[in-house]
Amino acid sequence: MTGSGTDVVISGAGPTGLMLALWLARLGVRVRVADLKAGPVLETRAIAVQARTLEFYDQLGIGEEALRRGRHFDRISLFVRGMQRAAVRLKDVGDDLTPHPYLYILTQDQNEELLVSELSRLGVTVDWQTEVMAVTQGEDGVTVMFRRAGQDEGVRAAYVAACDGAGSVVRHALGISLSGGTYSQRFFVADVDAHGAVREGNLNLSLDSHQFLAFFPMPQPDRYRVVGEYPPGVDEAVGFPAVQPQLEASRLAGVSAVHWFATYRVHHRVADTFQRGRAFILGDAGHVHTPVGGQGMNTGLGDASNLAWKLAQAVRGRPAALTTYDAERRPFALSLVNTTDRIFTTVVNPSALAGWVRTVLVPLVMPRVMHFRPMRRFLFLTISQTRLHYPDSPLSEGRAGRIAGGQRLPWVRGAAGEGDNFAALRSLSWQVHVYGTPDPALLTWCGVRDLPLRAFPFSARAKRAGLAQDAIYVIRPDGYVGLALPSFDRERLDAYTDRWL
Repeated sequence: MTGSGTDVVISGAGPTGLMLALWLARLGVRVRVADLKAGPVLETRAIAVQARTLEFYDQLGIGEEALRRGRHFDRISLFVRGMQRAAVRLKDVGDDLTPHPYLYILTQDQNEELLVSELSRLGVTVDWQTEVMAVTQGEDGVTVMFRRAGQDEGVRAAYVAACDGAGSVVRHALGISLSGGTYSQRFFVADVDAHGAVREGNLNLSLDSHQFLAFFPMPQPDRYRVVGEYPPGVDEAVGFPAVQPQLEASRLAGVSAVHWFATYRVHHRVADTFQRGRAFILGDAGHVHTPVGGQGMNTGLGDASNLAWKLAQAVRGRPAALTTYDAERRPFALSLVNTTDRIFTTVVNPSALAGWVRTVLVPLVMPRVMHFRPMRRFLFLTISQTRLHYPDSPLSEGRAGRIAGGQRLPWVRGAAGEGDNFAALRSLSWQVHVYGTPDPALLTWCGVRDLPLRAFPFSARAKRAGLAQDAIYVIRPDGYVGLALPSFDRERLDAYTDRWL
């Protein structure tokens, strides 16, 4: 057996593990990433990245490349028994909220290829075809056993991150349960070329009294990810021919080619804790739920963005913020699983009442409700994960204007020819923002603390975003407000930075 050392070991090189590795590498932390696969996945699998993920990609310097690889859409069409009954257009509702005011298709294989390429550019190589065999930890570190081609390696590290899916070896080694349940129905996903009533480039939802179908646009024109219920009692080996009659009966699309097909059962589970000692649980290792809402991969990427900078600080001897990872991410995972569980149960419920809700009530109410811009805006905020915030986190303190500690920093577009306030976040560091004129005492304080101060004009856009003129916002490396103060308060600034920075 050989032995080596690093700062952080990451078990799993899916999108979550690769995202965590990229953040850490950008922050100068040594990482080892191991995965039993031979390389990035070849199947499309998860297909959507939301606006918040694209904002993180911008911070990491890969946002423009991500936008070159996928496609956006902003319209949802609802069909009932083959007839279009409603359409929701999200265009313009998020233009003042994010630089990415749309829904975006970038498949899992594209995400993994993008992340692996950037890691390679930074000199980080994934240990492919490497199995994580065991994890042990003590007060001063962890030891992770790798096995590759019959050769064992013990890797010593300060921390270990489980990004290895619902069957996580690391989570099992830690004795952490993934609590919840599994739906009895089987479902299918298929990537197909199709033409017909489906609106090209839209998310098309088809409902009837006993089933549903969802057609998600893919990066290629006239290609769709179709999701639906697999016929009960039919052998899974039958494959796509088992569901083709269902697609044809919907009268939405004629399928000309099938590129990928798989069946699965939907789980609704959350790990009992996201941290045990020096080990952390992320992505599908910590939470699994229906993929229909396009939240799963994005939630894992959000886990990675939340944990990475906290690990980087801990590696440098300041571990206080690590205790907030579970406090911030697990409540969100619980809320997400509960919400998607309620929606999904209604969608797949075979009862007559649920059928009436799907085919009569939803088509009747949805156009009226979504006619109001605030409802469309709320829908976008929720799907895009830009609404996610941490009001109860120990890291969240204070309020200035409408912005409180724990909220995502509002995006403020600059005037013509000027950049936005999110450009400053690409440093991946703590920083102080002032929208207006900084107090001279704050300038001195930031200089003593060696904390970057970013001063932006107090504009009408900043005011609409809820920011207070001349107020002080201490911004976390992941773009959330840590501390918000209406005016300079040395005692509170000192206490906050002494504790968390």
